[in-house]
Amino acid sequence: MHSFLPAIGFSNINNRQQLEPIYRQVLQSPTKKIITTISSDTHLVQISKDFGDNFGISLVGEMSSSGALSIEYYFPYVDSKLATDHLNIYAEKYTDKCAYAGVSNNYNLGMTLIFFISNVADYEKSKWLNKSNKNISRTYFSGLSNDGTIILDINKSGENRNTRSSNHKRNKLIEAAKKGDPAAIESLTLEDMDTYNLIGKRTHSEDVLSIVESCFMPVGIETDHYAVIGNITAYRETTNTFTNESVYLLDIECNDLLFTIAINKKDLFGEPAPGRRFKGDIWLQGHIII
Repeated sequence: MHSFLPAIGFSNINNRQQLEPIYRQVLQSPTKKIITTISSDTHLVQISKDFGDNFGISLVGEMSSSGALSIEYYFPYVDSKLATDHLNIYAEKYTDKCAYAGVSNNYNLGMTLIFFISNVADYEKSKWLNKSNKNISRTYFSGLSNDGTIILDINKSGENRNTRSSNHKRNKLIEAAKKGDPAAIESLTLEDMDTYNLIGKRTHSEDVLSIVESCFMPVGIETDHYAVIGNITAYRETTNTFTNESVYLLDIECNDLLFTIAINKKDLFGEPAPGRRFKGDIWLQGHIII
């Protein structure tokens, strides 16, 4: 069973037999269906059905030249309308199935960003048309969460008003350091030492969540799972049409990364509102624009 089914309102699905009626609905009345050639006698098929406002289940499999369909795997998804631009996104294929991970060096996050590519059929089609070697720089990011908490925002002091400007300068330093610039490496080292000392002093009198405005870091052993603290810019409550469970869709901004999170209402502690923050673990997906 996929561990993130509860995030989109399928919290009572406990075995594959209970998935059969859902499979049938996806196959009988899909919202989207893409068939693309992957070899001379085989086609890749991705069939998706929305079970709510921009979220649902996608089936991925192969179709033979005779029309026989074999489903390889499925996954829950949530679509986002928040576009994020990156430098040099490329795809890496999973070894056990026809699926891809997107990889990008995001300087604002200070790490390599890895996410699950949700429109796998589109990418396979681009490979067949020999377009996959072009630079991919735009992605619609989204996430699924099974456990989250709403926390209050922090008061922006004067030192936080120029965050975007300081982030831009830091990005340039990181880029120069990657190229071996000793001055940039030294500047980043000194800056990190100053930050470490400042945080150490503030933790004596302040709560950690009042110091850390946002957070985006890997969690667990899977490369596309992250622990997130981000600002809520908008939210909406919707319903899974199959189970009637309530699902929150939260638009999040975190270190200049924009994405939409789907979480079951009963798994979210607190009331969401613009200006408040979301804290929780997510499975990161991305719809790449080729």
